[in-house]
Formats: sequence, structure tokens, C-alpha cells
Amino acid sequence: MSITVLLARNFVRQNRWLLIAFVLWPFLLGAFEWSPHHSADPETVAGLLRQEIFYGVVVVQFLASSAIYNEKRSRRIIGVLSKAVSRAEYLVGLLLACAVFALIYFGAVAASLIWLVRYSTPLLVQCGTLMVCAVCAVLWAASLALLFSTLLHPIAAASFAGAAAFAPFALSHPSVILAPAAHLMEAAGSFATALHWKALIAALAEAVAFLVCATQVFRSRDVTVNIE
Repeated sequence: MSITVLLARNFVRQNRWLLIAFVLWPFLLGAFEWSPHHSADPETVAGLLRQEIFYGVVVVQFLASSAIYNEKRSRRIIGVLSKAVSRAEYLVGLLLACAVFALIYFGAVAASLIWLVRYSTPLLVQCGTLMVCAVCAVLWAASLALLFSTLLHPIAAASFAGAAAFAPFALSHPSVILAPAAHLMEAAGSFATALHWKALIAALAEAVAFLVCATQVFRSRDVTVNIE
């Protein structure tokens, strides 16, 4: 098993209770709209879906922005990096863990949609599109949060990353290149059946660029300093 997978697995295990709550959340919201006799109102379900996508991106973004800080505070990061683990592998492991969180959470969101609206082939395609778009949006936001977290306090890092992800919603026509996450969240929340390829490619390319920049900054940071 690769080092990055081991790091991601350990990070997910450390946050397993948050993940469990994360998975149950869409079903808890859906329980208020579920009926054994008929499908839920489509407009209500669409509103719930947009909320769930927003929560998913925000929570994983906060998780990414606080990861390095928490590892420094617990001193676990020193033990990990002393075992011939590079800074790049460490950050990739954290981002992979965020991707796992997002994949599991949006899988639960898709399952709750099928539960509320009732299974159909078009809905299954929509759920697949939702998961791809939402997970890529999370990767963009989480990689940006990781970059900021190498320089700033977790709250500041999450705030700046959140502003970059959600501020474009205030614009009438945000650029796909500058705001791919906003376009992907909008596509995921609109029951789209076709993938937004331009936004997907931009989000993944920019996530890689953010991760490369984060690695360069992280290499110059002293992880042995007591942050308490």
C-alpha cells in the first residue's frame, strides 16, 4: 500500500465520527420530506440538494484547512515526516483523504435522492453527474485550503478558500477558469445529466497547481515549532 494511501486512511480513521455524522446528514434532512405514499416535491428536493452540496464543500474545506495545524499541535506530523515521507506525499495524502470524505458524503447524498424521488434511470445518471461535479469542486476548494493553511491560521485559511469558492455566486457570469468550483456546484445542484467538462478540467488542473504551490511553501515551513 502506498504512503499516500496510508496517510489518507489514517486521516479518515482519525475523523471517522465526523464522517459518520456526515453520511447521516442527508438522510436526516430527507426524513422531514419522505413519505411512503408518494415522492417528495421536486422543488423541495432541489433546495435540499443545494444545501447539502454547500455543506459538503464547506465541511471538507474546513477539514483541509485545519489538517496541518492539528497535526502540528498533536506532534504527529513530526513522527510521520521523520519516516522518509516527503512533504509532497504528506499533502497528497491529506487531499486524498478529503476526496474520500467527499466521495462517501456525496454518495450518501445521491442515495438519499434516490430514496426521496424514487429510482429511475434518468435520476441515476443525474446522481452520477452530481457526484463527479461535486467531488471535483471539493478537490478544488480543499487544495486551495491546504495551500492557504501552509501560511495562515486554519480559520483564516478556510475563510479565504471559502471566499474564493463561493464569492463567484454573487456575479452574474463568473469565469469558468477563475471560478470552476462555483460552476461545478451549480451543475451538481441542478440535476444536470451532462458533465461540465470545461469546469471539470479547470478545477482539476488548478487543484494540481494549488497542491504544487502548497508543497513548495510547506517545504520551507518548520513543523517542529510548538504552536500552542
